[in-house]
Amino acid sequence: MDQLLQGIFDGVALGARYSLIVLGFVVIYRATGIINFAQGGFLLIGAFLTYNFSQTWGWNFYLSLLLSMIVTAIVAILVQLLLLHRSLKEISAGVSWLIFWSIFFYNGNSHLISLIVGMVVGLCVYLLVRRLEIRFGAGQSNELPVFGSIIVTIGILFVIKQVVPSIWGFAEINMGDPWGLKVIRAGDLVFTHAKLWTIALTAIALLGFFLVNRYTKIGIAMRAAHFDHEAAFAQGISLKVVFATAFGIAGAVAALAGTATGVGIAQLTPNMDLIVFLAFPAMILGGFDSPGGAVLGGIIVGVIQNLTKVYQPEWDLNWLGVGFDRVMVFIVMLIILMIRPYGLFGTKEVHRV
Repeated sequence: MDQLLQGIFDGVALGARYSLIVLGFVVIYRATGIINFAQGGFLLIGAFLTYNFSQTWGWNFYLSLLLSMIVTAIVAILVQLLLLHRSLKEISAGVSWLIFWSIFFYNGNSHLISLIVGMVVGLCVYLLVRRLEIRFGAGQSNELPVFGSIIVTIGILFVIKQVVPSIWGFAEINMGDPWGLKVIRAGDLVFTHAKLWTIALTAIALLGFFLVNRYTKIGIAMRAAHFDHEAAFAQGISLKVVFATAFGIAGAVAALAGTATGVGIAQLTPNMDLIVFLAFPAMILGGFDSPGGAVLGGIIVGVIQNLTKVYQPEWDLNWLGVGFDRVMVFIVMLIILMIRPYGLFGTKEVHRV
């Protein structure tokens, strides 16, 4: 029984991370209809920013976590505004920023100088193109098609995976969280402080999201946009603000998920974003458009994965191979989808003819 309870607790802690990752996917999907593959990149940025603020600069860990969530949210919003719009001035500014940052950085300049130069050049390009658009009356802005947006987010993920190790290196590094290897023992059960705080911070973040989604104007606007973009726009809701807010929330929870993944005995690594692909079954299991389903799906996937890892050797199932715990998650996902094709809490699509 103790082994089962320990496995469930560790699975819930793992599922809490999955819940945060999946929530980011679901928020963006509900608002825009696209699957944002750049979420893994946001996770990397948030985790390494927390490390940089707390370890490199020596700031308080909780303050560092808060700042990393804010900065990652801003990065996510900029990605949405600069790269997912068919707006010539914004795309031109964003591309110019990246090009000049790369040129200056890879020619031996510091990141700060390269970033400032890129920002100045990007701003100048933005103002120039804006004047041209006003002069020739060509300043319209529309969202990219869904498929095009998905491809762009994949490209953004690869860019981030190159930028992050260029700043912090490829070696594994320690997050330096305040919990470390501290544990609480209850009989034969071991509860690490890092996992307890991961569950607590996840619960706080999820509660905050649900309160915003339920009781604020922007939350109501996001829910309206989810059901019908055109009807929401006709009611005076700015879809651009809704989309940017969705990306901001996704960026913030990705930073929290990245930090939670790297605390305790875990190590930060540029390949840490691969955890996102294990979160996909949780999103499909809970339903693409259900935040509540995202949370439950993440917990279910975490518990199943961890219990499989615990009991596979106990039941002499090692012949299934190393890493079968990850495969088991997809098997359960397929079984659920055969019963409920839209996930446990997904909205069934209705076709009228």
